[in-house]
Amino acid sequence: MNPCLCIVLAAGIAVGPVPAAPPSTFGQLERHMQELVEQERFEELARDGETAFARADLEPWQRRELAFYALRGYHRVFAVTGQAAGLCRARNLLRRVEREVGFGDAKAVATRLRDVTESGLAKQRPKDPCSKPRATANVPTPTPAELLPVVQRKQPVAPPADDSQPALLDVSRHRPAPSATPPAAAEPAPAAPPATDPAAEVRSRNRVIAGSLLLVLGVGLGVGAGAALWRRSEANGEIIEIDRRVNAELRLITPEEFDRAMHLANVYRTLTPVAGITGAAAGIATVAGVVLLATRNRGRTIARVSATPWSAMLTLSGRF
Repeated sequence: MNPCLCIVLAAGIAVGPVPAAPPSTFGQLERHMQELVEQERFEELARDGETAFARADLEPWQRRELAFYALRGYHRVFAVTGQAAGLCRARNLLRRVEREVGFGDAKAVATRLRDVTESGLAKQRPKDPCSKPRATANVPTPTPAELLPVVQRKQPVAPPADDSQPALLDVSRHRPAPSATPPAAAEPAPAAPPATDPAAEVRSRNRVIAGSLLLVLGVGLGVGAGAALWRRSEANGEIIEIDRRVNAELRLITPEEFDRAMHLANVYRTLTPVAGITGAAAGIATVAGVVLLATRNRGRTIARVSATPWSAMLTLSGRF
């Protein structure tokens, strides 16, 4: 074997594989976050997103988007493990985003992320998991003698005449110093009210508009069906009147009366299906309009995981 090739191989084994360079641009960072979301590696998503937010070479809106990725990772970790430590880090990170880069035009997304964080922390009541405990590990526990000090005085000598009486203890009558009361634990912040979904309001308004239009259409078709039935009844009555007049006069029907009767018969036959179809369409439109108006605030709720930084753990969307 060539000695140069052996030297190159030995140097490659000694050095080892070259680690992949971390993402440097915002596009590479965003693709990396998307891959972590698709692979459901939410712990790495939270860690890498928070690390990328600390980079000062990115634009403020780019740092904000990466922080939103990290918040979503913390929410998913809490949903799987139930440990509130990730929510505490999410609360601190959201405060850093507001303080360092601001929310800008993503205020609605930030509000939804805060609602998810605070609602998860509210489930840990009555104790706030994010409050720091007092450092008492190195403080020795006071003894009863320290809590109730006794002033030692010189013991009086017992009289020698009576050895059966025990010596009396001289105890101080001073009241013990009051112990310092621990500060009251900070009350957890109340959960913020859930944010309203603009898409749900738009869908509700669209249902109201569609239901109203269907009701108007149903009323119009109903009027048309009534007019067709009325004209059909008039044609039938005129045919009966011609027949009654001919029978009363005991004569044959004239050509004019025959043509008139045939025309009225054609009108009767034409309006019969027209009235039926128009009436059925009016009923269907009216029922559909009533259903849309009655269910304008309802919808089938489905849960889906979004792969964008604008979602908060689970995006709930309702569709009728």
